[in-house]
Amino acid sequence: MFNPNYLLVAGAVAVIACGQIIFKFAALQLHFDPGRPWIEVLRVNLLPVSLVLLALVLYLISTIAWIQALRTIPLSIAFMFNALAFIIVPFAGFILFGEQMPRYFLPSAAMIIGGIILVSMG
Repeated sequence: MFNPNYLLVAGAVAVIACGQIIFKFAALQLHFDPGRPWIEVLRVNLLPVSLVLLALVLYLISTIAWIQALRTIPLSIAFMFNALAFIIVPFAGFILFGEQMPRYFLPSAAMIIGGIILVSMG
């Protein structure tokens, strides 16, 4: 029988991946000039700082979902799903930021998915 808390696990992983993407976007927008007063640095970087705070809030939401899911899903199974972030984040880097796709990304992604399937089967 399907445990709906697996949706929480998948959602937690997706939210963590979104947080990483937001961190990257914020890093690209960050402007730091040494010698500038910190209040001026904060004013100039209002968007990236806001994005970092958003990502941290998403991490909090993800943590709450993760804890709820662990109430009924064994950690040894649930934790394997975190490996999906190793697929989602590099793929997003390629699509959103024009980063180079690692040479063996696709076979590696297939192995990660295969491993998750094998572990989940019992």
